[in-house]
Amino acid sequence: MIFYKSLLELDGANMISILSFDSRSMECLLSEDHAEHFNDEFPLIYKTKICKKNNPHKFFYRSAIDNALKNNQMRAIQVIIDYICKYQNNFVSSFLFLKNFGMIVSKGSTEMNEILDSNVFRMDFDYDGWISNHTNDEEYIRPFNGSIFSLR
Repeated sequence: MIFYKSLLELDGANMISILSFDSRSMECLLSEDHAEHFNDEFPLIYKTKICKKNNPHKFFYRSAIDNALKNNQMRAIQVIIDYICKYQNNFVSSFLFLKNFGMIVSKGSTEMNEILDSNVFRMDFDYDGWISNHTNDEEYIRPFNGSIFSLR
């Protein structure tokens, strides 16, 4: 309860990031019993700035997903993904998966359908000129690796 009431922060890292090496901790911290404390305005899963050991002026960023993946805690990753789909369901959360998505998929033990169908990786565009310019109104899905601002 202390964690959820105060959002205990230690050098920018919350307890989710610190305890993500353990599946049981993730199941407890992110369980539905604490849903009243979850709010999409204040996300719990985010990248934390960590100082490099050799050079205190250089940093790298790591999230709870990265920590769980580093410790091979696939159950913890699944719990975190379920939380993200339910409480952090927006495009900004996709940045948590920039470098680790391929490794999560290659491990194969995590269900990825829910996150791929959520607003994290899916965005609908309403472009009024489409119908007047094209007669083909069928849906077409293909990957796009460019800037989101270049789509139009």
